[in-house]
Amino acid sequence: MKLQLSKIALFISSIFLTTSTFAAQHITKADQETVQVTVSNTEPNVLVVDGRRIVNLVPSDVTALDTLPDKEQGTLYFKISPYFQNTPITLFVTDDEGTRYKLVLQPRSVGAEEVVLVPPKPGAGTSKRSQSYLQQIKELMYVMGDDAENPQETLAVDGISRSFVKAEIPLWKESKFVLLRRYDTDGMYGEMYQLTNLTNKTMNLLEQEFYRKGVSAVSIQNLTLSPGRSTFVYVVRENN
Repeated sequence: MKLQLSKIALFISSIFLTTSTFAAQHITKADQETVQVTVSNTEPNVLVVDGRRIVNLVPSDVTALDTLPDKEQGTLYFKISPYFQNTPITLFVTDDEGTRYKLVLQPRSVGAEEVVLVPPKPGAGTSKRSQSYLQQIKELMYVMGDDAENPQETLAVDGISRSFVKAEIPLWKESKFVLLRRYDTDGMYGEMYQLTNLTNKTMNLLEQEFYRKGVSAVSIQNLTLSPGRSTFVYVVRENN
């Protein structure tokens, strides 16, 4: 416990040593729609749910954030990893009452940011997403990643069915976009695409470019694509 408190104290101290302004953003409706949030790309930031505790956090790439949870306060301190300092990061956050929030972090050259998520008001009609919702997303992403290079005879997670598609989907004239496989489970499904750069220039990809209505999560194997190279794109959607 003393070690944990010492780490948190050092992390918090670095905020005041590196910036004179600790800006606070109060974010509403992130439980209903994806909200873009500006954060510092070099300094510590803090994530808070107003009046509640953070119990789970799922970034689009597990290497994108260096995190330090304050378990006593239910808050989360984080810094953007060097490789992602100019890259949007999708983030799913769940609080201790089961409400799920969806953010797209936009790293910028600004001071440390405090991001305060405002939960829905009781009786406002917003549905609370359970922990199992995030678990389904993680399982689909894991299965697709495990199955990408060499399709497995048996999938890594039970209860997910796979179908082979191999259909080209119109996307951009500079690329070839092929739906390779679909993975179905209760309430949602995953799609594995292969995106090929057809140009003679490097292609820089953003996960937010693949978000559409009904899309719950997107993960791209390689965000920077050299000429002629391909990458896998994983998309999780909710069943209508």
